[in-house]
Amino acid sequence: MAGRPMPSAANSWPCPRGTARPWSPMSPGSDHEPAPEPGKSPMKTLIAPLAALFALAAPAASLQAAPALDPVPVIETWLLPRYDTLVATTAAQEAAWTGFCKAPSAGGVAALKAAFIPAANAWTAVEFVTMGPVSLALRADRFNFFPDRRNVIQRGMADVLASTDEGRFEPERFGKSNAAAQGLPALERLLYEPGAADALASGNEAAVRCTYGTAIAKNLATIAREVRTGWGDKTSGAFGAVVSGKGDPIYFPDAAAVPGMILTDLSGAYQRVSDTRILPVLGNGDPKPLLAEGWRAGRSGAVVKVMVTSADALLQEIAKQLPSRTQWAVNKAATAADKAAAEFPDDLGAAAEASGGAVKIQAALKAFKGAQITVYRPIAAYFGISLGFNALDGD
Repeated sequence: MAGRPMPSAANSWPCPRGTARPWSPMSPGSDHEPAPEPGKSPMKTLIAPLAALFALAAPAASLQAAPALDPVPVIETWLLPRYDTLVATTAAQEAAWTGFCKAPSAGGVAALKAAFIPAANAWTAVEFVTMGPVSLALRADRFNFFPDRRNVIQRGMADVLASTDEGRFEPERFGKSNAAAQGLPALERLLYEPGAADALASGNEAAVRCTYGTAIAKNLATIAREVRTGWGDKTSGAFGAVVSGKGDPIYFPDAAAVPGMILTDLSGAYQRVSDTRILPVLGNGDPKPLLAEGWRAGRSGAVVKVMVTSADALLQEIAKQLPSRTQWAVNKAATAADKAAAEFPDDLGAAAEASGGAVKIQAALKAFKGAQITVYRPIAAYFGISLGFNALDGD
């Protein structure tokens, strides 16, 4: 970016000693376009009034210590199966690319697209979880660099395709390269840009595009495996550290903080949907459909649907540890959000541009915000948890 050297990932998330860090243009200090001012988030504006709606569902205050939220069943039942799905779908995608590149053809691109959608959806379902192994080595940015406010992805891809360095696609080197050009958005462009199928099958760039796509698919599968392996099981890894209550010096120095981290990420899921996926597309009376995530692959609506329903499932899993009346209030809000997600338009950009489309989208946002507020009250209030900043606060 003009006038400023691109930041090093050394300034970003901590990595274990001896682990090389990839470079990311979204690292702290980067020259990306600012998001709305802190405190101006539309997702936050309704928190105070909506909280009152759930006040009656919160249990009366008592002199006893607040009940503890047990993170073990939440991680075991909700989180780990989603990471297992991510591992499976990215492995299938890697296999699809490996097979395709042995005998490229325009017709064979359909199989690559069929493998891309499940892998992308699997990531969307767990993207808002920022705690644990995914927090290291810029794994989240490398997997899905979004939003891209400076066209960094396209520029990074152009550099990769134009380079004559034959070693640039070696897995270890590729994983340390420009984060914007090694994940889902880059792969989407290789598959769905106009003329992409023909460019993969024939022409001067066919071989390098095939090698590039395979490198991305392998990189995504590797990240997914690293994250899942890092979580481990009940006796090892990050999950074992939670089960034992001893914590982990890298992920959970204070094991007692894990429930709050889960609730913070859950609240952030709804805010992420609102502030980064929907509102930028709606604009201020001036829809911007090309700001929607996944529009090339026709996933703009699916991104919202998948993320909200996954967050709702987490909300309901946590609600199992609440008293029946309080649980009912949370489940009611989650069910309403699920219904709004099911009815959400498949093409967010087209809906934003349609007459009356913005009104319908705003109605869905209201349901999503209603689910978010239950994270604060009654859930956090019941368990005596003070939520921390989520990944979007102050962005």
